[in-house]
Amino acid sequence: MNNLTVERTEARAEKSAVWRLINHETGNFLDIVFDKGLEKAMKVHRNFSFNRFESEQINELQKLVAKISDNYQLVLNQDVIGLDYLPLSADDAVTYLEKE
Repeated sequence: MNNLTVERTEARAEKSAVWRLINHETGNFLDIVFDKGLEKAMKVHRNFSFNRFESEQINELQKLVAKISDNYQLVLNQDVIGLDYLPLSADDAVTYLEKE
């Protein structure tokens, strides 16, 4: 999707990371909040690269941005991701979207 911009809107170490996926064709965006507790849990329970998880999750959710008709936020925490620490599919993410 050429009309998609990915930007990090919150990058402070002590805060949850926030990425914004913007669809310039529709003007809508999806804010993805990676909960700080999820990052810490991933590092403790498994030797995962959180940066890789973030990247894989953002890539998966790009499919969703073309379909949304409003601005949304998706908070990814332990309850949403579970203990497998696998990226949430775009189809499953729809149920967790909150309107901005």
